[in-house]
Amino acid sequence: MKPLLDQDEKLKKAIAKKGVMTAQELVAILGNKMQLKRKADEGSLLPLGSGFYGSPGIDPFTASVIAAGRYYPQSVISGLTSLVIHDLSDESLNRIDVDVPRGTSIRNKLLAVHRVAERNLIGIMKLNFHDQRIRIYDAERSLCEAYRLDSSGPIFYKALKRYVKKYTPKPEKIAKYDQALKTDVLRHLQQELADA
Repeated sequence: MKPLLDQDEKLKKAIAKKGVMTAQELVAILGNKMQLKRKADEGSLLPLGSGFYGSPGIDPFTASVIAAGRYYPQSVISGLTSLVIHDLSDESLNRIDVDVPRGTSIRNKLLAVHRVAERNLIGIMKLNFHDQRIRIYDAERSLCEAYRLDSSGPIFYKALKRYVKKYTPKPEKIAKYDQALKTDVLRHLQQELADA
């Protein structure tokens, strides 16, 4: 068995560098699952569930987004999660919303997986999120997500108002997404801009 001090140093370096790791990666450092449990119990690791652990200095939402982006690179952060990351919503979330192409199989309790047609996987960007690269819908595509979730309710209208305040509106892009996704965001955006 590796000396404990050596394990502690390796663990600190690895978790500080990555922010989030799998149980399997941590067992490779610590030697066994019992040590992993001890480190989680003493607060050296933040259990996220579903085999993921984060640095204790990172909040669970951020750690979960990093886990989704790193360990499921074919997924796209979507739904309420993309709205929260773009600061278009402040809803509280239990799971990370991700879109994947139909036929893709992902099972993890950390994620709310939505299988979508390839043609609807548009507006994807890579975003630097807490020093990690994640695939996420851009702000305009996220607005369309808000419309699809809650077309006449507070989630959509709050997101629309925040979008107008925080971003330079891009009507052409929204029109393209409206057509592809069968949403009606552009009309609401034009009304919001006229009222402002």
